Amino acid sequence: MPVNKRSKGDTTLCRNFCQYYKPGRNEELACQGFVVVHRLIEKGGKLSQERPLRTAVPDAKTAEGLKGRVCAACAFREADCDFVLSGGTASPCGGYALLLHLLGSGDLTLEELEGI
Repeated sequence: MPVNKRSKGDTTLCRNFCQYYKPGRNEELACQGFVVVHRLIEKGGKLSQERPLRTAVPDAKTAEGLKGRVCAACAFREADCDFVLSGGTASPCGGYALLLHLLGSGDLTLEELEGI
């Protein structure tokens, strides 16, 4: 599975949502959640990448649907994803965390992720 690259200076999502992000470290690789968020924005989606005061959480069925759409296509899934390798007990990547919040708040639906 090809690894996605992130453009330099494009760190808002990572800084605000990713527990694995380390400022100043060479982190040009992008998780699939990051890729999906940026594809949605490129398609005209108005998605805030600012950290909310309170994180919204969708129902379990929606969360599983997100895993199927994002994690299944992620290059880090097999060997480098703590979230998948721990069975969901570790923190997810920043892109997944933001998408989960947007689904929980109603600002995004699983249908909008189709074909992304």
